[in-house]
Amino acid sequence: MDIEHLPTETVPLDVLRTTQTPRLSGRNDEHARVLREASGPLPPIVVHRATMRVIDGAHRVHAARLRGAREILARMFDGDERDAFVLAVRANITHGLPLTLADRTGAAARIVRSHPHWSDRAIAAETGLSEHTVAGVRKRSTARPSQLNTPRTPDAPDATGAPFADDTPQPTARLGRDGRLRPTDGARRRTLAGRLFAERPDATLREIAGLAGISPATARDVRLRVSRGEDPVTPRQRSAARPAVTETGGSAPAASTAIIEQLTKDPSIRLSDAGRSLLSWLGAHLVQPDDCAEVIARVPPHRSDQVALLARACAQNWHHIALRLEECAATAK
Repeated sequence: MDIEHLPTETVPLDVLRTTQTPRLSGRNDEHARVLREASGPLPPIVVHRATMRVIDGAHRVHAARLRGAREILARMFDGDERDAFVLAVRANITHGLPLTLADRTGAAARIVRSHPHWSDRAIAAETGLSEHTVAGVRKRSTARPSQLNTPRTPDAPDATGAPFADDTPQPTARLGRDGRLRPTDGARRRTLAGRLFAERPDATLREIAGLAGISPATARDVRLRVSRGEDPVTPRQRSAARPAVTETGGSAPAASTAIIEQLTKDPSIRLSDAGRSLLSWLGAHLVQPDDCAEVIARVPPHRSDQVALLARACAQNWHHIALRLEECAATAK
């Protein structure tokens, strides 16, 4: 959204709200006094029409009040509050009193939560940060308290001033600055496509693309790489990928096996009916990474959407179980 193209109106000062600024330290009264002494009219501020909250120009509003004015010229924004905050950040890194590094980092954390489908590069462009910094903010913003070893409630802010991550699942794809939607697990999907090509040599590109959740163009690239004996995952994706590591220090499949063995040896579980029932249930519902390709290959393409919904429902239930058990573990300590 180009601020210069927003409609301009004269609005009363007493209806404006100057809360929810991206500045963690709040208003700078000295800067407002400098604006008051400046000659000529103040530049238009930017206002969110639905809430009358000042998106850009809180210092100009204060300066106008110091001048004794009752009205101010404003450009009116008609989007939602999430986009209004992004606009406020964008405006305050391009002119006027610049946002500090802490302000921009806090803003990035908030945008990660309000626009989780945006890529790190897109958020970096809005906040004036590097992609690497935004990636670190995203990792902290979506981590659970137990992962950070920090006892906080879900509503408690972190060092950036952004609320701690809630339980909302993160998207499987992110929107880049070019408007294209890209999966966040591209390396895993390429690996799956490589396996499917090996298992189904007569399958079409479109069939493999549908099963792996990639575009036909990506499927074509994977097939070419496999035919040349190369890794289906691009070098860039391989360098960005990190093996799944659990708190026990092993890879996900190895850690799962080790946990089951520990539970089986625990007398409180092995020697009780409830414990044996638990072991039986876990054995029937545990899914290892190697099982995924086989399950996906067995689903007919015209039933993929339904099975995907079922898989997401199961994942949400497992996530709920994990959260409750983490709470029980924290209470027991």
